Amino acid sequence: MILLVRREMPKSAPLVPLDLLRVHSFRISILASVCCFTGQMASYVALPFFIQHELGQSTAATGLLMTPWPLAVMLAAPLSARLAQRVPTAWLCAAGAACLAGGLALCALWPVHGDPALPIVLFTSLAGFGFGLFQTPNNQNMLLSAPKERSGAAGGAQGTARLTGLTLGSLLMSLLFGLLPSHGAVQWGLTMAAVAALAGSLLSLSRSRL
Repeated sequence: MILLVRREMPKSAPLVPLDLLRVHSFRISILASVCCFTGQMASYVALPFFIQHELGQSTAATGLLMTPWPLAVMLAAPLSARLAQRVPTAWLCAAGAACLAGGLALCALWPVHGDPALPIVLFTSLAGFGFGLFQTPNNQNMLLSAPKERSGAAGGAQGTARLTGLTLGSLLMSLLFGLLPSHGAVQWGLTMAAVAALAGSLLSLSRSRL
């Protein structure tokens, strides 16, 4: 990797797009994307264990309780695309990532006693809505920050950021499940996922100063 980077750095269109990472807005969008996808994936791994094993729900009920998340993303994405034409994308991304962090934090703090159905639906809906609100304007800013002749590299960097976040989230939960009992791993995983999403929110907010 080091040799590849050193070889590509002098080129005008390097295979590893380090030239794009020098652009502040692009770099912030990439980092925020990694943070939010890390939080999303960690929670996707943790929540089924939490709902099924800690809250005692069936497999079918677990699937139904997870469904509001992608539905909320689906509803939020076109809304955020319209808002991005009127509201600075930095604010939209910061608000979306903050909603994601809030939903994950509420899941982490929710007690394992009582009827979990309605609260979990509300929490995961908030997280999904926040992710949908974040992703569209963040991708828009990422791609528009790059020069037109480097649009292909920008798209590749976008995909790499997403995959990096998903991988980190999966590895985080695998490590926690290997080190802690199930309940502790889930709570710590959701807490760290919320922290990662909050970091994405703060990073996005830093773009508003430009």
